[in-house]
Amino acid sequence: MTAQSMAVQNPAEPEQDLKQAVDVSLTIGRLVRTLRRFGDPATLSPGSASALATLVWSGPMRLGDLAAAERVTAPTMSRIVAGLDRDGYVDRTPDPADGRAQLLAPSEQGRSLATGLRSARIRKVAAALDRLDAAQRDALVTSLAAFEKELDE
Repeated sequence: MTAQSMAVQNPAEPEQDLKQAVDVSLTIGRLVRTLRRFGDPATLSPGSASALATLVWSGPMRLGDLAAAERVTAPTMSRIVAGLDRDGYVDRTPDPADGRAQLLAPSEQGRSLATGLRSARIRKVAAALDRLDAAQRDALVTSLAAFEKELDE
């Protein structure tokens, strides 16, 4: 039996796939809204939080490298970094490999925020993860990383 004849015999299957896609999309939207409710004055936008976390976990880097890591354009990252810099969350230092370029690194205040010490949102996520068993946590982390990669392609 060919794939085409199977598709004709199972017309509900693509509809079920679309329903799952709708369900996943709506769930992600609800999760984002829920996480935003747990914000505080020090809570960053998702883009700023992600960029700051990348600097914390990956170390100092140039703006272009940070933009590539975050999968955004350099102008978008420039706006994000300007806000982080204005709020005192990043430090800029000359790049020792190229004096014309700058390296971005988290300030102590930025590191504290990104690691959850000052973020109600991260503390709430940590508490929810703690209520999952190890297998559920591992499955969630692995699945989210794989799903993000697939969406990015």
